Amino acid sequence: MGYAALATRRYALGTALLGVMSFTGLMLTYGLTTWLPKIMENAGYNTKGSLWFLVVLNGGAVVGTLLASRLADLTGPQRVVASTFALAAVALVLFTMDFPLPVLLALVAVAGIGTIGTQVLIYGFVANYYATAARAAGVAWCAGFGRLGGIFGPLIGGLLVGAGIGSDVTFYIFAGVALMGMAVTFLVPHARHGASKADLAPQAEAVVTR
Repeated sequence: MGYAALATRRYALGTALLGVMSFTGLMLTYGLTTWLPKIMENAGYNTKGSLWFLVVLNGGAVVGTLLASRLADLTGPQRVVASTFALAAVALVLFTMDFPLPVLLALVAVAGIGTIGTQVLIYGFVANYYATAARAAGVAWCAGFGRLGGIFGPLIGGLLVGAGIGSDVTFYIFAGVALMGMAVTFLVPHARHGASKADLAPQAEAVVTR
């Protein structure tokens, strides 16, 4: 089956949506990890302090992903991925408010779960979405297409910073991307690991014609 299976009636819609999920997750991941220190510096924090936001972002992703992955094993990955996307959106919007530094750092950790952590969960979601014969191809597709988001994220962040766009607007834009990821996640149809009649028909026809 391999890559051919990704375009069958059984998987085509899910393949497209999972690709967009990965694109969105990596756009957020690389956009924030590349530009968060500079954005926070523009918001009034010194250079050293701004770098600590990046450390907390990654630290939150490590701890949060361990917890979220356990929850995904218990309840299924789709809802968990959508929820972590939503966490990212909420945290990014709250960045724009004048919270004390400890609260802001906690929000940055939550954003780490919703960006870097979400992307890790997406790979787990994809690996369990496809049947065994198409699993490697599905993961490769999502990782490859998602890399386009990894390119566009830093580009968009650089354009916003270079244009002198305020940090508030930048965070709102990234929050909108996270909401798009959440919506796409909910639209992914449930996987059907049993072969359907449509999938078996070509195989049956090939057997008859031998």
